[in-house]
Amino acid sequence: MTVDFVRIPVDADAMSIATVVSCVSPEWAQRDPHRAMQVHIECEVGVCVTKSVAHQMLREQGKLVPDSGRVR
Repeated sequence: MTVDFVRIPVDADAMSIATVVSCVSPEWAQRDPHRAMQVHIECEVGVCVTKSVAHQMLREQGKLVPDSGRVR
């Protein structure tokens, strides 16, 4: 089965799917950081491991430049 933002094995059960897109899936965030950021739009960097890894990957790739006017 292919979902728009992540590839899921055809025989995957609900628990496997939940693990892939969970907030503790840094491997997926490294492979597809843009999609991880989209899926975890409601999460916070520094709280959600997946979003934090994706954010760092995009910064390292020069694809994300934090707003200099924002304070974290």
